[in-house]
Amino acid sequence: MRTDIVAVLTSALLSALLAIAAENAETVPADRISIFKVPLVCPAAPQIGCGSASKPILLDLEKQPGVLEAWLNRAGTRIAVVWKSDSDAETKHKVTTELKEDRAMELDGKSRDETVADFLSGKGWYRGADVDRLSEEEAGVIAARWVRRVQAKTTLPKDKAEGLQAALTDALREKLTGEHGGPNEKELLVEQVAGNYLGPAQIKILKEAIDKGVRPLPEDDR
Repeated sequence: MRTDIVAVLTSALLSALLAIAAENAETVPADRISIFKVPLVCPAAPQIGCGSASKPILLDLEKQPGVLEAWLNRAGTRIAVVWKSDSDAETKHKVTTELKEDRAMELDGKSRDETVADFLSGKGWYRGADVDRLSEEEAGVIAARWVRRVQAKTTLPKDKAEGLQAALTDALREKLTGEHGGPNEKELLVEQVAGNYLGPAQIKILKEAIDKGVRPLPEDDR
C-alpha cells in the first residue's frame, strides 16, 4: 500500500511539473527567444540530432549570464536560446559570438518566426541533459545496423539477433550518455557484450562490422 501511495504521489508531482513547464514555455515572449541554425545532426542517425555533441553546448549555454534556457530541436538543426528578462545587448552579443564559434548561425525573418512558433508548441525540443533521449535512440540505430551487417554474413537465429542488439544498445547507450560521451567502438568489450549470442567466428564478423563505423553505408541498404 505504501509503495502504491508513493507511486501515485510521484506521478502527480511529475504531471504538475510538466504542466508548469508547458505553461512557462507558452508564456515566454517571442522577443526573448533567439534561434540559431546548427550542424548537430547525428552522423549515425541522420533523422535526429546528436545528443553527445549537443549536450555540452546546451549545458554550457545555460551557465552563461543572461541565458534562461537552451534547447535543441529533434532534427539537430536548430538551437533555441531563451533569454532572461534582464539580459542586455552586450550579454546576448557575447553568447551569440561564442555560438558562432561552434558554427552556429543566428536566424531572422521568416525562418526565425517559423522556428519560434515550432519551439513554443512544446513538441520535439530537448533541453540540456534531455538530449540523452536522442543518444539512447542513436544507440538503438547503431546496434541494429551492426546486427544487420552480421546477419548479412552469417546465420543468426531471431532470438540471438534480438539479444545481441539489446546488449549492444545498452553498451552504446552507456557510452553515449556518459560523462565523456561519444561512441568508441574500439573500447567496446565485444566478447563480453556478444559472447552470449555469438560464437568465436561470428564475433570476428561483428568486429568487422564495428570497424566499418557507425555511419550508414550504401551496403547497409541492401
